[in-house]
Amino acid sequence: MGKSEYVIQFGGLPLGLHEYEFKVNDTFFSKIENSEVQSGEIDVTAILTKQNHLLQMRFEFEGTVKLDCDRCLKGFDFPIEGEEELVIKFGNPEESNDEILVIEQGDEQFDISHYLYEYIILAIPARRVPCELDEEEFVCDYETKDKLDSLVSPSDEEEENKNNPMWEQLNKLKKSNKN
Repeated sequence: MGKSEYVIQFGGLPLGLHEYEFKVNDTFFSKIENSEVQSGEIDVTAILTKQNHLLQMRFEFEGTVKLDCDRCLKGFDFPIEGEEELVIKFGNPEESNDEILVIEQGDEQFDISHYLYEYIILAIPARRVPCELDEEEFVCDYETKDKLDSLVSPSDEEEENKNNPMWEQLNKLKKSNKN
């Protein structure tokens, strides 16, 4: 298994719909430098619509990724799913953007691993506190949370806020909004 597993060969394909199945797992994430996700199991279906001068890809994915709780750092499996679309056209590759991948005329394949990773990361919420979503299934590790809280005393935070000029400006705005 390698990155070549996520290369779609479209050269020689007839016009019309073509379906591909991919598995994204720990090996996939381990090959991505500084990956936010290190573990997961995600099934991806990619539907390629080949036209004369244009390719359209529709990605549907579903599975779980291993994340850490923002509150207590306990690991948990987070379910994700999503649908994304990508348009591929021929031309100058420097004209590519988030929605349109531009590849050179004559190319007969392209690697979708980068797009798969981005779509998966975008499906993960910024705030990851699973006990807020389902207290019965996930219970925070309060022992770890208490240890983390004890490392930062309220006086340390207050001292940091007093020394930071940004907080002074924000406090002035806060006081003026109350009046």
